[in-house]
Amino acid sequence: MPQPTAIIDLGTNTFQLLVAIQGNISQPLQIIRQLQRPVQLGSGAMETGLLQHDAMDRALIALTEFKAVALAEGCHLDRIHAIGTSILRRASNTPTFIEEVDQRLGIKIQVISGIEEADLIYHGIFHSLPQPWGPTSLVMDIGGGSVEFILFKASYILYKVSLELGGLRLLSLFQQDGHFHQSQLIDMQIYLEDHMRPLFAACAQHKPEVLIGAAGAFETIWDLAHAEEPDLVIPPASELVITQFYQQKKRVEESDFEGRQKIKGMKAFRAGILPYANVLIATVLEKLSIETMWVSSYSLKEGYWFLQNK
Repeated sequence: MPQPTAIIDLGTNTFQLLVAIQGNISQPLQIIRQLQRPVQLGSGAMETGLLQHDAMDRALIALTEFKAVALAEGCHLDRIHAIGTSILRRASNTPTFIEEVDQRLGIKIQVISGIEEADLIYHGIFHSLPQPWGPTSLVMDIGGGSVEFILFKASYILYKVSLELGGLRLLSLFQQDGHFHQSQLIDMQIYLEDHMRPLFAACAQHKPEVLIGAAGAFETIWDLAHAEEPDLVIPPASELVITQFYQQKKRVEESDFEGRQKIKGMKAFRAGILPYANVLIATVLEKLSIETMWVSSYSLKEGYWFLQNK
């Protein structure tokens, strides 16, 4: 039996674990276990530039669980790969956190750049799509700290960028009493359009026909759309109905935090940042006149797995 590989994505908001082995030609990625935990490593660090002690404690609890699960599934410690992204790129005490994780758990964290993150996301997304995939497409991965965009045609990357526009980042900039409020929408829209100018310029040269959302917030959008089908499992890639997205967006924006948590299909830990993610998505759809949207359940960790198991 092939040796399992475990990939841990240490996101600003959520930690995710993938344990998988090599399958067959029709299904090269055979998933054994998947877990996600709302660690909120970036909580407090967005404003201070320092990982907070309670956030690091939550991270160690999640990583301890992930290590135990990976080992129980037959994964050797040297095949557990932990990838640090936006908040670990920015926090000044990241080296202290990395050293503590290594000493306590024997897990070595690799902090990657935004562009390296975009590359991994692309590899994950590309392997999830029906092949051959023809239309020029724009991948969008909304994290807690950053958003990665990859513009591609067939198997060729045309443009990629990582922008500090993630859900927690926007919440720290545009909130009222710690929560989303519609009074901030205009200012947020102006801010987003200004910071996405390089992306819009690249897309003017290579117009994308499809927006492909990578996991995270896009999976929540899928969950809300299929809330009446609770046993349905999200496929590697599927189309989202844009009119339905806008209906969901309106409902989310008109609900307070507690109301959003009660929306059928909503994961509680997504309720805080989903309004910001929705504004991001709508801005991209409208500025680029994109009329087709897909979601992929693959992202960074799947991309890393494919590169490790070529």
